[in-house]
Amino acid sequence: MIRLHLHVNASGLPLFYSLFEKGVVLTAKTGCTLRDFLCGQLGIADGYLDQRVQTLFLDARPVDDVDKAVVQDGSVLALSAAMPGLLGATMRKGGRYAAFRRDISLPGDDCGICETTGRVTVKLFNMVAKEIGGGLLEAGIEVGGGDLRRIADRYPDKLNRGIRNARMDDRAITPDTLFSTLSEERVLLSVSIAG
Repeated sequence: MIRLHLHVNASGLPLFYSLFEKGVVLTAKTGCTLRDFLCGQLGIADGYLDQRVQTLFLDARPVDDVDKAVVQDGSVLALSAAMPGLLGATMRKGGRYAAFRRDISLPGDDCGICETTGRVTVKLFNMVAKEIGGGLLEAGIEVGGGDLRRIADRYPDKLNRGIRNARMDDRAITPDTLFSTLSEERVLLSVSIAG
């Protein structure tokens, strides 16, 4: 796996938020509750999870209780702020219309201690991507090299202006050659704002 670290201007950070819609892979302790995963491991504040994150899907099933849903190795987690319309109201965690989706909702599963290390795919949408995506980018995410190349193809000038310096596998590399060298291999990407 290629290790890539980018220092970018603050204006360059949002270029990478589209990676979250497709999903990024995180190595984490699994076998724990969704709250333990999000707050204890990813550093999301409890209040933010309770108030701002209104829609959660774990393995394609809506979640109402983050203290009972369990994250497993290979799980796919999607987070969103409130979504508009009846669909948004129906999918909202603990919402008044949650009974309409009772048959597809994730059942609670009491859990003990996080026991294993695994890989979890995390997808972030709308304001949630903008508000917590930067922290995940700084900590490091696993993405496909082709996904990074597509961002570079779409925003070449913005990336060249936004990237202050880049290191690939502990050696300096220029932004213009960086993205042309990536293919479909997996990349451990970390992005921080240059000071």
